Amino acid sequence: MNNLQNLFESVTEQASEQELNILYDFLNAIQQKQQNKAPTYLNAVFQMETQYDEDQCSVTMPITPISYNSFNMPHGGIIATLSDNAMGFLINKDLHSEGKGAVTTNLTIHYVKSSTEKTLIATAKYLHKGRQTIVMECTVTQPDGRKIAYATGSFFVINPPSSSK
Repeated sequence: MNNLQNLFESVTEQASEQELNILYDFLNAIQQKQQNKAPTYLNAVFQMETQYDEDQCSVTMPITPISYNSFNMPHGGIIATLSDNAMGFLINKDLHSEGKGAVTTNLTIHYVKSSTEKTLIATAKYLHKGRQTIVMECTVTQPDGRKIAYATGSFFVINPPSSSK
């Protein structure tokens, strides 16, 4: 615990306001997960909000400095993660009642525009729903409707291990 306290003090003493905000967001994310207000630490850190409408899932994520690339724009890997989450959330919501889940086996993403707004929305839909394999599509947009990326994903249906904290 002493090492953690020393590190925390060292980091906060030298931190900029932006770095303190990032640290606050990380600590808040851990608390959100501890209180079961977020399904994963990843979702909590990136402040993802999920909404289901019929056969689709939309995940909204604010763009913060933690998601920036070296040009202060959303990192492509973050956009890919957002897409993968939207597709996986929809599948796993639908498979949950069967005691099953799914894992990503392939993800292809095409970036078409750079993002200029402070929020991204990934909307996922089914392309193929088999017993063992599922293929999804996802469109990432800004709130103004501008398309940022398109993704497809393949998923393998599994019997998930029992969950642990």
